[in-house]
Amino acid sequence: MYNMQLNTGYAGKPHVTAENCADLNRGIVGSDSYVLPVGAQFEVELVTNNLLKIKDGCGCMQGRQVSIAKGQTDEITIENGTQGEKRIDLVVIRYSKNPDTGIETAIPFLIKGIPSEMNPVRPLHLDGDIRGGDLTVDWPLYELYLDGISVTDVKPLFDILMSVDELNRKLPVFKRRNSSEAGICTPHYIMIMGTLVLQGANADYRQLFSASDLLSKILKFYDPSISNFDEGKCVITTNNGDGNAAAIHFYAPEWWGSNNAYFQYFYPATSGQIRVNYCIHYLKL
Repeated sequence: MYNMQLNTGYAGKPHVTAENCADLNRGIVGSDSYVLPVGAQFEVELVTNNLLKIKDGCGCMQGRQVSIAKGQTDEITIENGTQGEKRIDLVVIRYSKNPDTGIETAIPFLIKGIPSEMNPVRPLHLDGDIRGGDLTVDWPLYELYLDGISVTDVKPLFDILMSVDELNRKLPVFKRRNSSEAGICTPHYIMIMGTLVLQGANADYRQLFSASDLLSKILKFYDPSISNFDEGKCVITTNNGDGNAAAIHFYAPEWWGSNNAYFQYFYPATSGQIRVNYCIHYLKL
């Protein structure tokens, strides 16, 4: 007798349970509770000091999907406050399971706090583990702050997960331009590391990168959407790539606007080739 079952397979009879689906959600989304990037994402509207509306959205409560359909809202009634006192209420999604019928529900629910003139007490909610068999579990969504009869603030308590598509677009992208250079690119930032050889000239400086080379040959390789080079968004650090083999001291690279280029300064002057390790940081916004 085996306890394993093939959930996504034909069994000749109904055999996939809500718990099976919840386990899959837990494994993909996470075992905690999250609002998903769908619809209005359970945004609230404070209609009056006695009425709060929760807009449409979708959430994953310990693997159990909860949702309000597009264009619909759920209403929460707020009990009157008291002049001269403050209060903190809690809006939760309350999961319940009937132990006799096995029927499960999830509804928005308000838990009233303990009022006080100076130190109102935030109410307790029902922690629990749905997968572990707890019959009633709360997922806190909002704190409501009352001062007298007025609701002064509605504070969200939940996390909103990024979709896989959004996550892919925000993750750093690694690229290698050649065997001597590679970099990472994010929506806002590029970092490039590499090595180059500056050709000989009997001087204590050499041109490192021109603005046109930085734009057309380097930055646009890592992000083709970059249309112009802004030296104010660029920081370059360097060091002597030959180390003790060439006893040359490097100074920080400097931008010369008259040449539209970065120059590498060093001491002493030399006519030989110089190997430079560089790191380019470029802010895209």
